[in-house]
Amino acid sequence: MAGCRWDVVRVGRFQWRRRGWRGRLIRREHRRCGFGTGWIDLFVDEDFADWFPADGRPGISPAQLALVSVLQYAENLTDRQAARAVACRIDWKYALGVELTEPGFDHSVLSEFRDRLAEGDRADQLLAVMVERLVDAGLVKRRGRQRTDSTHVLAAVRKLSRVELVAETMRTAIKAVEALDEVWLAGVASPGWDARYGRAVRHERQPAGAAAVAQYVEQVGADGVELLQAALAAEAPSAIRNLAEVDILRRVWIQQFWYDESGRLRWREAKQSRARMSRQGTARRSSRAGAAGDDAEPARVPWSSLEIVSPHDAEARFSHKPGKIEWVGYKDHQTETCDDDRPRVIVHVVTTPAPQQDIDVLGRIHDDLTGRGLEPNEHLLDSGYVTPEVVHHAATRHAITVVGPVRLDPTAAESPGFTKEDFHINWEDKTLTCPQGTTSPPWKPTMADRKPRLSVLFRRSDCRGCSVRLQCTGNVDGKGRHILLLPQPLQEIQTRTRAQQKTLEWQKRYAMRAGAEATVSETVHAHGLRHCRYRGLAKTHIQHVLTAAGTNVIGLSQHSPR
Repeated sequence: MAGCRWDVVRVGRFQWRRRGWRGRLIRREHRRCGFGTGWIDLFVDEDFADWFPADGRPGISPAQLALVSVLQYAENLTDRQAARAVACRIDWKYALGVELTEPGFDHSVLSEFRDRLAEGDRADQLLAVMVERLVDAGLVKRRGRQRTDSTHVLAAVRKLSRVELVAETMRTAIKAVEALDEVWLAGVASPGWDARYGRAVRHERQPAGAAAVAQYVEQVGADGVELLQAALAAEAPSAIRNLAEVDILRRVWIQQFWYDESGRLRWREAKQSRARMSRQGTARRSSRAGAAGDDAEPARVPWSSLEIVSPHDAEARFSHKPGKIEWVGYKDHQTETCDDDRPRVIVHVVTTPAPQQDIDVLGRIHDDLTGRGLEPNEHLLDSGYVTPEVVHHAATRHAITVVGPVRLDPTAAESPGFTKEDFHINWEDKTLTCPQGTTSPPWKPTMADRKPRLSVLFRRSDCRGCSVRLQCTGNVDGKGRHILLLPQPLQEIQTRTRAQQKTLEWQKRYAMRAGAEATVSETVHAHGLRHCRYRGLAKTHIQHVLTAAGTNVIGLSQHSPR
């Protein structure tokens, strides 16, 4: 093509080629933090101007620290290894635009930089700056095609039983108070605390037998109440009352213990079922319900979305995938571009507690991308993100076309002959006509899973004499067919999508989404995403953002334009 040329773009030892920059690259005379030849400055010091005070002794370039952090996660290095790479490796010096004699810096500087990243939404801003530079270079397309996938992330804590949880929480609180004011603790500690909480719970042998466990837990509970009463008393030092470990102790004791009518401290019973977000705020059945003198609701621990499972990371949560895995930690959601003529670039990252469902995150992803002007024209998603409500909301609010499979009728096995799609809907008369020509009475509004639905119930007399009744209703007791419809715009989306996702054309269009799983696999196996390096949601999110940025660097180095 006339007038076009090839430029070699380099990040350290990673390089790739692209045709025709057309003068859109950002150039600097000093400390080039980024790509070579044409030089894209992924980060410049001005991007971090509000992170640091304006006066004082000049420090290390924040743009340099940002790029070092990205390269650190690109190669899955520790802080010490990354600091040594800056001092010793020629490819890193080239990427940073420093002299060969550059001595580098102490590894603790990287930890301090991450502390600044943890404030507010700075981590997201870091990735946003990188993506904007790639947009300016023509490598990321606005209103293009994107795909999103999630993966589980293991917290940097051990999985504890409930007995271990209360004992370890008590020990952690005692150690924190002791480090702050040993004299005050000596005045409130009871005999036996040192023997029970002197070592980490993993080194102690747990009591065997239900009676021994109950006695031990009640003793730990009483010790915790004694410490909390002393620490939260008006005469206690304010520094002790404000300790994070004391607050975690208070929250864990609320979740794990309760007082009965006689004022006796008792251990709560375990949940009867797995936590589900849709069940929050609804009454739960219990074998204790109706028992004399017992209140079944406060006698059980809270849902997993609320329950603290480790005193060392109070934001980590338990979750599970049915039939697959159980874990304590978080979830990472990655959104990347997948346009045919451009490299794959992760443009957005969300970190959530482990129990939060994928479907509850998609609205936040779309809002964030729209706020940055990067919302996709077409968004490829798996079934965990897609419902008719999601498809409708994305189209009407953000003009985004969601492409993903809608869940098939979960009651189809009960009606093997006819699904909901086989019935004709008359929205004006509010009736449903079955394949045999029978029309239902007008439907009635109802609620299902706390959402508005339309309940259609055919008459028993109409269904009882039907020749295909067993294939339609699936029952032998003569009841009429019952169908739940969504509101009209959602029902039309559900019916249309269920029909389309069976076609070969739709499946070919949707096949591009599978690449998101490859990106997740790369971040997990090459960059250590599966295991948290830090504790807490904010710092875990920093790890995910820097991992995404490092993955982008690797992806750019491997991209071959057509």
